[in-house]
Amino acid sequence: MKYFFLSAFLFVVSLTRASVTDECRASLTDNLFIVENDVVSLIFDWNDGNVRLMKIENKPEQKFVGLENSTAPKNQSGDLVLPELEDNPTNGRFEQKVTAKSQLEPEYLQVEVYFELGDVEVKRVFKVYPGIAAISNHFEFRGKKIEMDKQANSEERNRFGIIENANYNVVDAEDVPVVGSLPLSNHHWKFKAVEFTESTDHNNTLVQEDTYVAYRMPVNVEGNILMAQNKSLGTGLFILKEAPSAYNQQHYPGLDFSFSQKGIKVYGTGISLAEINEQEWLRGYGYVIGVTDEKEYNLLRVLKSYQKQTRALHDNRDEMILMNTWGDRSKDSRMNEAFIHKELESAARLGVTHLQLDDGWQQGLSRNSASKEGKKWNDWSIEDWQPHRQRFPNGFEPVMAKAQENGIEICLWFNPSKEDSYSNWKRDADILIDYFTRYGIKTFKIDGVDFPDKQAEVNLRRMFDRVYDATEGMATFNLDATAGRRAGYHYFTEYGNIFLENRYTDWGNYYPYHTHRNLWMLSKYVPAETLQKEFLNKWRNHDKYPPNDALAPENIPFEYIAAISFMAQPLAWFESTGLPDEAFSVAPVLKKYASIQYDLHSGLIYPIGAEPDGYSWSGFQSIHEDHGYLLIFRENNASDTQSIQVWMEEGVKLQLTPVIGNGSSEIQEVTDSGFIKFTLPAKYSFCLYRYELL
Repeated sequence: MKYFFLSAFLFVVSLTRASVTDECRASLTDNLFIVENDVVSLIFDWNDGNVRLMKIENKPEQKFVGLENSTAPKNQSGDLVLPELEDNPTNGRFEQKVTAKSQLEPEYLQVEVYFELGDVEVKRVFKVYPGIAAISNHFEFRGKKIEMDKQANSEERNRFGIIENANYNVVDAEDVPVVGSLPLSNHHWKFKAVEFTESTDHNNTLVQEDTYVAYRMPVNVEGNILMAQNKSLGTGLFILKEAPSAYNQQHYPGLDFSFSQKGIKVYGTGISLAEINEQEWLRGYGYVIGVTDEKEYNLLRVLKSYQKQTRALHDNRDEMILMNTWGDRSKDSRMNEAFIHKELESAARLGVTHLQLDDGWQQGLSRNSASKEGKKWNDWSIEDWQPHRQRFPNGFEPVMAKAQENGIEICLWFNPSKEDSYSNWKRDADILIDYFTRYGIKTFKIDGVDFPDKQAEVNLRRMFDRVYDATEGMATFNLDATAGRRAGYHYFTEYGNIFLENRYTDWGNYYPYHTHRNLWMLSKYVPAETLQKEFLNKWRNHDKYPPNDALAPENIPFEYIAAISFMAQPLAWFESTGLPDEAFSVAPVLKKYASIQYDLHSGLIYPIGAEPDGYSWSGFQSIHEDHGYLLIFRENNASDTQSIQVWMEEGVKLQLTPVIGNGSSEIQEVTDSGFIKFTLPAKYSFCLYRYELL
């Protein structure tokens, strides 16, 4: 497969030159409602506010996806179909305004479409960023509760009747909410559904791809991403459902998408109409539609370009080499002022930029504490979140002074109170705001989260927003994805990064290639720089691994183990005071990495090479307008040389310059199949190259 490199540069130019007021707009003319920027248009039939999407225009190529004419079929429902309500919209109107979450985030056009379905008011909110060929939207509801709310039928139905059956072409999901629909006018569509898994304490394959060819009978699939390609039209599109993964969604209808030769539908609001009230808007899940040509790379380019808008990357807020001592399994048994002072000194020597005090810094000890006194988990008081009186008798002032002396930021672990669906969200937000105000602490690991109902999700969002607003956007949340019903990879993404997984040498469940594989698979669809990826003290617990296990951590260079995390946010998951002296030889590598980390992460990052399995050549590519980075790994592979397919087109010449690792400086030309040849001197060696286009 060839990859097309130069088109990736379009998004960079648009971000630096585009203006929301010049590019983004919404209009209503002759019952035709259009939401657009200069590269994409969503064209709807107005339908008195419950608009129905008829087609999408890819403006640079002057191509359309959807109906071949501008007239919507008669008797067709609007995009929103709620089984509880008749499709009879009234009082449709729309408003638009330029806004941004804060001065730290990019501006966008917000278009709000209002209408009523009986006693239920509906607001559909579109976000349009300049220069991005993707537009997001979500629904919000308020009004009288509907107590007889229908639930999705979870029973399996026989969907494979004889072809002459009159109901053969009916989507087998009539009783569940529909939030989007797009008709298709060409039969030659290939689809890919991408499903994601969190709860990483229990799962180690986090991405599942399934491909289909459109046919007469609709196919129902689960997943957060649906990609569609049509070579005969030279067109492609994607739909990103901005919601938790399937098994974590509220009121999950049993599917996320259906598709056939006739069209695509998106399912699931994430709410029940029994939950709404007449005073406040209740926000449901949303989705993004993006369009480009049929090439997979360009679909991924538009997807990543959109994802980078939801939270801008800032060097002094989002970049970190964060150390958290919980990875050595001593829990909080060593947590005290003297220990943290020593950790700060050794962390600075190692090249770490942030030190996170995990569970145990607080007065109210949790049930995970090494102390028998620990009992807290679901409910905490303000007093519980004061520095532990015995462990930190002088408060945090000495710790903060020591951190400043060593050039390291202090970060904290925090478990919001879950009682009554996070009803104490305001109190919890104010606790975090106080730590920001008093000590300048702005990075918080959020653990123990669970969404038992929609109200819990709403209240937790309120907590994050309150902290975000009070800190003028400087707060960063490390959202734990290891267990429970949580937000996942495509929801709450505006608040920080994702603490992806707990792995421990103590349990023999940490293999560096597993970490590499999970990042490699996720990075195709999730911005790698929004994930925290761990590297551990490889010198611990040799006896927990089988003898002669070539893939065990002890057999792999520490520098290599650390480099696996470079395209993400590195998580030093250990006590630095427990490292042997030889470990600190990695310090120049981490310090060099820190100097280019922001530039590395500012590009669009994709996986390259083979899926990591301990024996492959694998890696990542970060793409900028005129330069980029290639991070190449030779695992336990016998060959010194390997050709790797990269995201560049044939004939491109580039200068490769090693930044970190074992490679050499050279000029390369991309072959006709998109390959570059790399040489690394030994098993378990790597090189991070910067490349310049010639």
